[in-house]
Amino acid sequence: MKMKFLTCVLLPLLMMGVVFTPALHAEEAASPDAVIKHLMNLKPDDIAAHLEKLKVQAAALETESKTLREQAKAKDTARLALVPEFAPLVAALKLQTTSLETESKTLREQAKAKDVARAKVDALFSPLVPFLEAMKPKAAPVDGKMKMAADKGLKHVNYMDDILPIFEARCFSCHRDDKRKGGLSLSTFSQMMDGGSSGEVTMAAGDPDGSRLYQMVLQEIDPVMPPRGKPLSDPELELLKKWIDSGLREQANSQVKVAKKEMKVPTAIFSAAAKVEGPPPMPEVKLAAYSSNVIRPSAARAMTISPTAPLMALGGSEQVLLFNIDNFTLLGVLPFEEGEIYTMTFSRNGEMLFVGGGREGDTAAAVLFTVRTGERVGTYGKGYDTVLAGDISPDHAMLALGGPDNKLRVYDTADGEMLYECTSHTDWIYSLKFSPDGELLGSADRAGGLYYWQASNGRAVEPLKGHTKAINDIAYTLDSNLMATAGDEGSIIIWDTWKYKQIRKIKAHNGRVLSLDYRKDGHLVSCGSDGETKVWNAAGKEVKKYEKMTDWAYQTRYGKEGSLVFSTDWYGNIIVWDSEQGKRVAELSTKPEATPSAMVAKAE
Repeated sequence: MKMKFLTCVLLPLLMMGVVFTPALHAEEAASPDAVIKHLMNLKPDDIAAHLEKLKVQAAALETESKTLREQAKAKDTARLALVPEFAPLVAALKLQTTSLETESKTLREQAKAKDVARAKVDALFSPLVPFLEAMKPKAAPVDGKMKMAADKGLKHVNYMDDILPIFEARCFSCHRDDKRKGGLSLSTFSQMMDGGSSGEVTMAAGDPDGSRLYQMVLQEIDPVMPPRGKPLSDPELELLKKWIDSGLREQANSQVKVAKKEMKVPTAIFSAAAKVEGPPPMPEVKLAAYSSNVIRPSAARAMTISPTAPLMALGGSEQVLLFNIDNFTLLGVLPFEEGEIYTMTFSRNGEMLFVGGGREGDTAAAVLFTVRTGERVGTYGKGYDTVLAGDISPDHAMLALGGPDNKLRVYDTADGEMLYECTSHTDWIYSLKFSPDGELLGSADRAGGLYYWQASNGRAVEPLKGHTKAINDIAYTLDSNLMATAGDEGSIIIWDTWKYKQIRKIKAHNGRVLSLDYRKDGHLVSCGSDGETKVWNAAGKEVKKYEKMTDWAYQTRYGKEGSLVFSTDWYGNIIVWDSEQGKRVAELSTKPEATPSAMVAKAE
């Protein structure tokens, strides 16, 4: 009986994986005989208990199945409830689909009919094509020369087609949009017409003689263009002239431009910018006599030499001392009651003298004097601190000023109005200098910042990086191609003003380099806090050293066409040497003797 139960009931359940049995070895699990043998050894109570568990599991599964059937029935009911709501939409979609299919079929039939009609027309006219071609008139032959002449007759000379290719080939190395030498870009017609830093007319329609750029490429005026390499060819120059004569068209269909000339009423300052025939600019009137209550000479921080006359200006105690450097006599003084003098310079033609200074933390003063009369012709840049740096442009039209407020300001010398302001400096401005050609304005500060600006409008040209400490002075070669800067780290850096890059760095002094000046032949004189005054040749080699000053050598300048070297120091001494022989020829002071005769004796 037990065997029948095992065979008929348990064995089928076991084979379906329903009956739990203790774990068997893997090799026994697949054998029914092994399973039966194992079950024969089980106790009846164990089998009964296990069957009871199976009943409980079966009841739970039945309950779960019933629940699932009820949920399915509920979802079917909900689905059927939605059918009436969406039935109209489904019907409408079916109807629209049928309509679109019918319309598409109609259009296809119409297109097929048109194709058939076109084929019939082609069949009718194809025999006539050769006949129509034969009826066309034949064009007369044109030789190459006639065609070229005809083409030129249809097109005016213009910037885009004719002039720009010349500029790209010959001028873009220095005058393109990302490299504006002298502030001039020739990349576009409008940029060319804007001109460069000088502010002069670049091209004047109908006036080749008044077109500055054309005159430079003709190499009739300085600076000649291109500065290096072959000049423009005759055909290129002829094309440029033809373009100017025909009205400076930008494109072939552009309107002809009309020349515009700006007129400005001359003033005493502008008139002085031109070289005057006759005696060089020396004082022609009796000047105020020297007078001072100071006990000892003041530090000679400001000194300048006229480029066209034997005249030295020296900053004293609230006055400018003017010396004749032919005989080293004191001619008199120009009162400067505004305070201490920190900077001075003569104009390029020697007719004007700029003096800047003031009272620290109180007032700023910048004054222009005429050399011949000693008169003040303008006062500029009133502020609340001293003027530390300044320069007058070569044409006398602008005056640049800088100081402790970190701002470079440029003024119109005619009316005193500020033309522009540059705010890139992060520290006190120590030096300013216009290039001799008037194209650029260099500015330097106490933190080593050095910038180029387009002199005419103040547009930033290029920051120059090289100094790590204060820059105390700036000097240019006469042709404006090189600029030298004096640094607190003891170095002089020579810059290429065409490429805006450093070309030489000279370890010049044991201490600060405070001042420098170029001679016409390219020799450079410098002085520094080590008391030394040295001369450097164009290759940056030291070629001469003069006797050492008793303290810091503040200022150094060439005089009398470079035949003399002047240096000043902290104690107010001014030593003058023969530049070639190195021999001392005079000694002056910011607190001169009471009479000129005593000074002459001292000089002798």
